[in-house]
Amino acid sequence: MPMYLDEIWLNVTSPDNAKKVHAMFQGVLKGSAGFPPGVTLKAGPWASNEEAKIILVLDIQDHAKTFTPFATALAGGLITKRRLTPIVEWSAVDEVVQKL
Repeated sequence: MPMYLDEIWLNVTSPDNAKKVHAMFQGVLKGSAGFPPGVTLKAGPWASNEEAKIILVLDIQDHAKTFTPFATALAGGLITKRRLTPIVEWSAVDEVVQKL
């Protein structure tokens, strides 16, 4: 399963925008807006106490399908950036080191 650490920086520069961002993610998490097809929440969401960001662990079958929803949120001013980091099991590291 293709796992990703998804860090999404939020545009919460005003109380109104904070409420819009919260409502957007509540819709996604409750399923009324939903994740794109082939995307499953595996852990989280968590909020950072140091930065305006939300952190998720997702199973994403095709990360290209996440482009449209994130581009829409970015263009709408709800998010400022995203970092999508692939995650592999530690056994994958063991395999690489054994081949060295």
